[in-house]
Amino acid sequence: MIPVSFNGLMGKLHLPPEDRRSGLGVVVVPPHGVEALAATKTLRRLAEALAAAGHATLRFDLPGTADSLGADTDPDRLAAWRAATDEAAVVLKRQAGVGGIVFAGLRFGATLAALAAETAEDLAGLILLDPVVKGRLYARELAMTARALAEAARLDPDATASEAGLSIAGLATTTGTLDAIRGLDLIRLAAPSAPVLLLTRKGSGDGRQLAAAWTAGNVTAAEVQGFEAISLSPTMAATPADILADTVAWMNGIAVRPSLPAAPAAPARLTGPHFTEEALTFGEENRLFGVVCDPLTAAPGRPVLLIVNAGRNSHVGWARSGVQLARELAAQGIASLRMDLAGIGDGQDRPGSDDSLDSVLYNRANDAQVRDAIDLLVARGYGDLTMLGACSGAHLALHQAARDARIGGLILVNIQRFVWRPGETVEEAIASAFPLAASYAGKVFEARAWRRLLTGERKIGPLIRAFSRRAADRIRALRPTEETRQARDLMRQLGERRVPVDLIFSENDAGLGDLALHFGAGGRWLSGQDNVQLTILPGADHDLTPAQARETLIARAAATARRRKITT
Repeated sequence: MIPVSFNGLMGKLHLPPEDRRSGLGVVVVPPHGVEALAATKTLRRLAEALAAAGHATLRFDLPGTADSLGADTDPDRLAAWRAATDEAAVVLKRQAGVGGIVFAGLRFGATLAALAAETAEDLAGLILLDPVVKGRLYARELAMTARALAEAARLDPDATASEAGLSIAGLATTTGTLDAIRGLDLIRLAAPSAPVLLLTRKGSGDGRQLAAAWTAGNVTAAEVQGFEAISLSPTMAATPADILADTVAWMNGIAVRPSLPAAPAAPARLTGPHFTEEALTFGEENRLFGVVCDPLTAAPGRPVLLIVNAGRNSHVGWARSGVQLARELAAQGIASLRMDLAGIGDGQDRPGSDDSLDSVLYNRANDAQVRDAIDLLVARGYGDLTMLGACSGAHLALHQAARDARIGGLILVNIQRFVWRPGETVEEAIASAFPLAASYAGKVFEARAWRRLLTGERKIGPLIRAFSRRAADRIRALRPTEETRQARDLMRQLGERRVPVDLIFSENDAGLGDLALHFGAGGRWLSGQDNVQLTILPGADHDLTPAQARETLIARAAATARRRKITT
């Protein structure tokens, strides 16, 4: 994977082996909004599989989304997204030397792919994965999704809609964008002249209508299972391996095109009003991915913030919070590296790892990956180093800081486990937060989740064990356990080194239970450590969806990030 940038957009280029080049290039268009975050890993794996089969592939972030410049509140989003898709094809031709272009997309990305295919030169094919066929219905779906996610996070669902548009999991879709979306209908498009792969969910009436409308074309249509596994939650999403395999197999049946000379990709850099950013791969076999955000004017000491994944959210962050945090800190002179661990987002999977939660979260293999990130920052000459993690990332940051003296400050957001409990699986840890946490677990275990339990789709055992464990914890809390002693030792070590620790919790977050278990109600055991500051965010969910909660986090991060120099 080679990070690339063009016209204010960030992308990732996947090149095939030289001896397997098909002369075909695939432009992969991401979905809209929160679906794009949940689908990052699936689309990365699709691109990797296509490239391994000989087809150069370019993934990219739409204008105003993810790592690209701009905001989702900018005007004329639909026109900008369509233009960016066209430009991505030009970039792919130039940097991969392909003679034919296939547009591929998931959900609303498939809609954009179909629109791009209308006027594309050298069109070789079109791949529509669970496409949005009728924009009018999709706009209605977005409004319902906004309310459902707000209710799952125990936020006010009525606040998701206003005259300005919709707020969907903290991401804005303006009224102007919604109006433009409502005017789309793929059925009104002429059948493409190139072959089409149309894969839809079981029972998709829109998909059947589109296939019927395009009978004059060369369309391979099928209803398949697996799209629902991607879901709206990056942490709970699963990669639909069969769909990816079917897509690659169909792609292999397209007639090859002559390969052309390719121009080498330049470093992937973007420049904003207060920052420059560079996307890169690093670490063992370049498996890790990150974006370094440098201020145009650095603060004294060149402070830097290392941001690790929260659950399986990519480096972009829930509600684009990672990007927002990095760029607003840059305006205050603070650099940052937002990174993806192996197996999360754009981080390449470790050899032999599976798609389970336990293969990534709370895994000791992550320790070496954090060291790689710190080594990168040291090599670039940064000064004061602070590490920020949320949820599972907070656990990783805490333990890494206790081992690595180069970490001079800590920001721990909604940490769920100060010490990992022997024998506990990640699924059990998530279940133990039920029903207290307004988190990614909350999104899964609401009414839909109860239906999954009752139908046997989800095992009830971990949930029962979690409730039993919680009751036992309350009994054991009368005297310190070995886990409590370990948690207190960690905090004591950081106190002896004078490492500032910001503990930030959302109001009523499930992590407050672990805080009380090890440090007493409200963390009273920590009150004697003047390096620790505890902040409770009222009205916030586990993911810090409300803008005010994220603004508080930015302020706390800026205050903590100037404390201590890195020492090699």
